[in-house]
Amino acid sequence: MNYAAFPKPQPQPFRFLLHTEWLMLGSCAAMAAFEAWERRAIPVQHLLILVSLGLMGWILPGGKTPFRYLYTAIEMGLIFYGTTLGYLHILPTLYLIVLIRSCFLFEPPGRWVVAGLSLLLFLVHQAQYLQMITPLTVLNAQQQQIWMHQVAEVLMFGLGLFFVSQLVSTLLAERKAQEQLSLAHEQLREYALQIEDLAAVQERNRIAREIHDSLGHALTTLNVQVQTALKLWQHDPIAAKPFLEQAQRLGKVAMQEVRQSVNTLRADAVAEEPLEQAIAALVKEFGQSTGMQVSTQINLQTVLSAPMAKTIYRVVQEALTNICKHAEATSVQLNLQQVGDRIYLNIRDNGRGFQLQAKPDGFGLPGFGLHSMQERITALQGSFRVETKPGTGCCIVVELPLQEALR
Repeated sequence: MNYAAFPKPQPQPFRFLLHTEWLMLGSCAAMAAFEAWERRAIPVQHLLILVSLGLMGWILPGGKTPFRYLYTAIEMGLIFYGTTLGYLHILPTLYLIVLIRSCFLFEPPGRWVVAGLSLLLFLVHQAQYLQMITPLTVLNAQQQQIWMHQVAEVLMFGLGLFFVSQLVSTLLAERKAQEQLSLAHEQLREYALQIEDLAAVQERNRIAREIHDSLGHALTTLNVQVQTALKLWQHDPIAAKPFLEQAQRLGKVAMQEVRQSVNTLRADAVAEEPLEQAIAALVKEFGQSTGMQVSTQINLQTVLSAPMAKTIYRVVQEALTNICKHAEATSVQLNLQQVGDRIYLNIRDNGRGFQLQAKPDGFGLPGFGLHSMQERITALQGSFRVETKPGTGCCIVVELPLQEALR
């Protein structure tokens, strides 16, 4: 047996609407019972119809559209059959329940079809009821009042269909918007985690590459110099002295690389300090380890946010690292200023400079460190450029909007 051919049930999305349906069915049952009490007869068929309609609202059909049309037709058939047994002034209002459920089963064109059929059947029942309660002996004035009353009921029922349709459609649209918003929030959270993980991986790879290229090279060369000095020491100590001096210099370079790598790893902790103090400590350590003269001028009137402060600190740190490794400079000028709603950072050295090459990405930046600085500044909607020529030193110019920095 192919169970996939059967419709898959779905629960009523809004419980308060289900309770409203049951309240309407209970009211019809109470009115039928009251009239049955006067007639001394129990309306069994009417009660079975009301119970059936109540149970059908507990679970709505899913699956293919024909099953949904069949479900709606059965509901309308039950109500229409009930009106043939009597109680024409009670049961027709239950077409509102059919419309409520159709809003969960069909798109707007299908809902309009159900609403039109409900109004048409209601008119049929009202005409039958009017014929039943209006004998020929009724005066014209009384007939006019009855007709006006029926017209008012038709108008009220039509308005009821319209408002029910609009109410359920609004509820469904709001629920769909909430689901889409929740999905968007979840996707945004996942993207943020992915970006954070990717940034961490890139930073670890960069540090690993820097340690391998700089510290590894320095230690390898240092080992060669020490081995050569040991071989020469026994026969010609004077000849071994230059190798020992070179080994000493390489040892200082290796220590400097270790300090820079450690500073990079603890940058998050440093960023928790005020930016001015963090930069001052970084510049002091840079000057002590390299012997370069660093002049610093910082003028900020606003306390920067943690992301902004961390970005500026990382840019300064990366710039000083590049100057130490490649610039062959003797002095560095660092200027961090706030002008209006903008933050400006300039880092200039008197080194050998280099020739900017046009890249496909448009950065024109030759090294990974400069690319990293560019990406950090771009993430804060800022601008980044490098001004340099061979033999004229290098100047890194950063501009950031202050609104991105406010806490």
